[in-house]
Amino acid sequence: MLTLHFDFENLSDRQAFYRALVQQSACPVDFGNNLDALWDWLTGGMALPATFYLAHADDASESAEFAPVLALLEEAQQQLDGELRLVRGE
Repeated sequence: MLTLHFDFENLSDRQAFYRALVQQSACPVDFGNNLDALWDWLTGGMALPATFYLAHADDASESAEFAPVLALLEEAQQQLDGELRLVRGE
């Protein structure tokens, strides 16, 4: 099982999130660094099952920078029916 950790308190912007994703998930170096590429990776490229630990995500969900990423992660979790697990916490 793939396990990824993201601390939104330490991510400066969406590009930093994408860099962390590439480093932790064996994502191709030519990953598109946008929401469409993220969706494609989560739903067709990344090894599943996977768990994403999302520290400080509740605060980040209020920001214009990270709200779209977190919404997409939640949508992917629903679509992947248990293959993607999101764990929010500190």
